[in-house]
Amino acid sequence: MKTRLVSDPVVVCLPMAVLLSLAFWPLRADPQVPEGWEAVRFEGETAYHFDGECWQARAQGSASGLARRQTVDLTTTPYLHWRWRSDQQPAWPGADEQHRQGDDFRARVYVIREGWLPWQTRAINYVWSRQYPAGRHWPNPFASQAQMVVVQGPGESDADASGWHSFSRNVREDFRRYHGMDIDSVDGVAIMTDGDNTDTTVTACYQLPVFRPRP
Repeated sequence: MKTRLVSDPVVVCLPMAVLLSLAFWPLRADPQVPEGWEAVRFEGETAYHFDGECWQARAQGSASGLARRQTVDLTTTPYLHWRWRSDQQPAWPGADEQHRQGDDFRARVYVIREGWLPWQTRAINYVWSRQYPAGRHWPNPFASQAQMVVVQGPGESDADASGWHSFSRNVREDFRRYHGMDIDSVDGVAIMTDGDNTDTTVTACYQLPVFRPRP
């Protein structure tokens, strides 16, 4: 995902800009959006639509996402559940995902803890990696306030690319593990499929993330 610094004084979408890009400037996108969610665009437009079962995403060298701003009480509902699938293997180049030139993912789910100032915001990106195994993590190359956490690696995706993959994460524990923060709430969630840095066409389908009290 490419990013641009905030420079326009008339920041219409600043709250969502803070949530999704940690002080970078998105433009409004205009695809279908789920009720209660919002579309934002960083570079071009990833097309999203509901196919009756899941939210289909198609990025053609683009990066835009769907975000929901909501305060979630992690003391009662700490577990984030979601599912995703992808029926096609993208023609990825060799660029490393840990560097800016390779920072694209078939699927990612964000969780955001908003700070008083943009640089105090923290995020976790749960990602479907083409290069690294589940459990690997690193700071986002554009904004170190976000930690990239691999929940699905290349072996799993190649073995059953067309099947559903289900996830459950204790977000409160993950903020302790990856940010050293003991928090009792988060402020937003988002999904994104992107191919802007690698100029790749990428597709995925999401059943939207929800918070629940148990795994």
